[in-house]
Amino acid sequence: MSPSQQQIEKKRSQAVWGATPAGSSHAMEFEPGTKDFFLQSYRIRSTQELPFLKEIVPFESFRGKKVLEVGCGVGYDAYEFCSHGAVYTGIDITLENPGRCRSHLRHFQFEPSVMVADAEFLPYRNASTDVVYSNGVLHHTPDIMRSFSEAHRVLRPNGELWVILYHRNSVFHWLTVFMFDYLLTLGFLRRTYRERLSMIEYTTSNVRPLVNVYSKNEVRLLLESVGFRADQIWVRRLTKDDFPNVPVLKMFWAWIPKRWMDWLGTKWGWYVIAKAIKRP
Repeated sequence: MSPSQQQIEKKRSQAVWGATPAGSSHAMEFEPGTKDFFLQSYRIRSTQELPFLKEIVPFESFRGKKVLEVGCGVGYDAYEFCSHGAVYTGIDITLENPGRCRSHLRHFQFEPSVMVADAEFLPYRNASTDVVYSNGVLHHTPDIMRSFSEAHRVLRPNGELWVILYHRNSVFHWLTVFMFDYLLTLGFLRRTYRERLSMIEYTTSNVRPLVNVYSKNEVRLLLESVGFRADQIWVRRLTKDDFPNVPVLKMFWAWIPKRWMDWLGTKWGWYVIAKAIKRP
């Protein structure tokens, strides 16, 4: 992708999440920045969208550590870090989100350091933070390897990178988006596959964002290529909504026990989560 195309993609991301911050579909009756918006979106996100998050990410272990969140959005995970005593800093490429994040956390007496910045050009010194964290953001960046390199640069030796991305080898990606929506219903006659992928994001803007998907092995190789040691990689979250929306088939999905869905989600879920360590 050329530098000019990369800038176009970043402008699209700013437009998409400037108009419709993450969580908006959960709290459409409330204004971003209000306590009602935050609480309703946070509740649904925690129980339905990312119920695995606190099982995997040990927020309590970051007390007293310097944490940089790349792509803070409106502050859902910033709230977790601040609540558990982390020394938190957040950045976001969207012009509106830092203000929204500060407004939301102010309702809980937190005053985080948040600013507009680009994941590919972090405005921080080398070896200046203990943890870099990014949830559901870097699969929208034009150059994820540069983003990983920047995370590696600002981390101290033995520092941790936590990253959550869309999983290529998931039921939602292969069965619903590719097989059903793109092939079987002849979606390929109307749009490119990259255009179809971009449609998974809810937005009220008139543009669509860049969307990439990654396998576990791709994530591991990308991390190791910039100097990280991939410590652990998980796959999570498979729900009945991830299957094709076909009435006759929906009756079948409904009979799958939740414990089976949870187990299948560890193989073919929609999110791949990685913890990586900066080698000394």
